[in-house]
Amino acid sequence: MKALTDKELMELAPSVFTTKKSEKVSKKYSFIPTINVVNDMRKLGWEVFNATQQKPRSVNDIAHTKHLVRLRNTSIGLINESVPEIVLTNSHDGRNAFKLHAGIFRLVCSNGMVIADTTIDNIRIKHQWYDFEDIKVITDRMVKKVPEMIKKMNLLNNVILSDDEQIKFAEKAIITRWPKGNEKINVEDLLSPTRKADRGDDLWRIFNVIQEKLVKGGLVFNDKKEKMQKIRPVTNIDRQVTMNKDLWELTEAYV
Repeated sequence: MKALTDKELMELAPSVFTTKKSEKVSKKYSFIPTINVVNDMRKLGWEVFNATQQKPRSVNDIAHTKHLVRLRNTSIGLINESVPEIVLTNSHDGRNAFKLHAGIFRLVCSNGMVIADTTIDNIRIKHQWYDFEDIKVITDRMVKKVPEMIKKMNLLNNVILSDDEQIKFAEKAIITRWPKGNEKINVEDLLSPTRKADRGDDLWRIFNVIQEKLVKGGLVFNDKKEKMQKIRPVTNIDRQVTMNKDLWELTEAYV
């Protein structure tokens, strides 16, 4: 998988290239174009591999809506067929600070995750200051946390869950998307892997199977009228990040 060009990034998340702040923000708001941060991270060896942006409330907000950018440094090796990432989120409407989260991208299923703050703290950059040296310090700090990430993933690989434990884990995982639960979802279907590489009773594989289905959707269920329906993917950026972190934190509790 190749890094995205600016043209490809523009197609996925045009708000990354916005050069003017929203008229709705205060005079104290200091505008920091996301592309400036992206380019500075490129200088440090971090390239963009994926991006998305929120559907705006109106056409007038499209240039300032929230966006998410996933960056990788090719000098960092694979971890269990997964790639460490830095996940950047931001908007230009005054509602969000820059945030940098630690992430993982699984090559086997082309699925990206965000790691809970209990493992690696997310870092906020307020729209009142920005400096290249600060970004360098932040990225170096996150790279130094990679060994801790590897250790955690190895621990998850070594935890074996019984059938009953898997069901209880899946029931708790459902709540990360539906706080009141969802009786339509068959827990066994949620636990059923879609590919051979995900077959197994270790916590790492079970977590990945459930995370992919809850976030990316696609799981089939019967509605009240006994009609077949599919779970829709989670497209809201805040929900994506929160769900991923909640799932990771739930998984960590088993170690």
